[in-house]
Amino acid sequence: MKLFIKILGLIALLASVQVGYAQERDTIVVHDTIYIEKPKRRADIVESTDLIRLKPFGRYDRGIVNYKFLPKGKWVGGLTFSYMTFDSKESSILYSLLGNINANFAVKAINPYIGYSLKDNMVIGAKFGYNHLLGDLGNIDLDLGSDMSFSIGDMRYTEDLYSFGVFHRSYVGLDAGGIFGLFNETSLTYKHGTSSYSTDRESNAPKHTETTINELHLGINPGIAVYITPNVCAEMSFGVAGFKYRSEKQQNELGEEGSRSTSGANFKINILNINIGITLCL
Repeated sequence: MKLFIKILGLIALLASVQVGYAQERDTIVVHDTIYIEKPKRRADIVESTDLIRLKPFGRYDRGIVNYKFLPKGKWVGGLTFSYMTFDSKESSILYSLLGNINANFAVKAINPYIGYSLKDNMVIGAKFGYNHLLGDLGNIDLDLGSDMSFSIGDMRYTEDLYSFGVFHRSYVGLDAGGIFGLFNETSLTYKHGTSSYSTDRESNAPKHTETTINELHLGINPGIAVYITPNVCAEMSFGVAGFKYRSEKQQNELGEEGSRSTSGANFKINILNINIGITLCL
């Protein structure tokens, strides 16, 4: 009996030592399993004023963050422009395919704008613009063989449009230094101007038509921006989608009048709407 009592006392002593050791190590002992608190991720405990966490859509938080590219309360102003030309004299491949061709084409646009940053990486503003289009077709002689050939030419088309619009632009910073960024611009623009079409200009009775144009355009233009100095940013954007409504009233040299309206949507990269510009941030 005394031996049994001594064995029970030894077991109790060993149990008290184990519990004291467990309390000292800040662990919880449940039967044979030891649960240790999971360490926090560094992203959860490190906060940075240069990081902007995007709000989750629906029930899912993807944990997407972007760097601050344009701080709240900044005024921005800038100028974008585009220029494209084509001259048949500089295209030997087209000349060899079509034969005798004499044509040139040009698109010029300039768009000053001003905006204000309501939130970090978010700008609203207004823009103005001038677009000029020129298409001059001297002649095209097409020979398809087997007595199939035709010739057209002596046509000229010009268009001059002035525009005013409002836009919303959101940026995504790509680096902690705030130098490189992407943006997407959504704009609503009203355009007004005139166009002129003429043909048979060398004949005694040339044909000439003048057109008054009114156009409403909703466009989406993504782009890339890079700060070249602390307050000056270079950018390039291009049109990928948009909706357009256009109304035209025409009158020819005889005084005859006509009108038409067109509308449509496009979802493709518009090579005629590639803009390069400079933005000043104050």
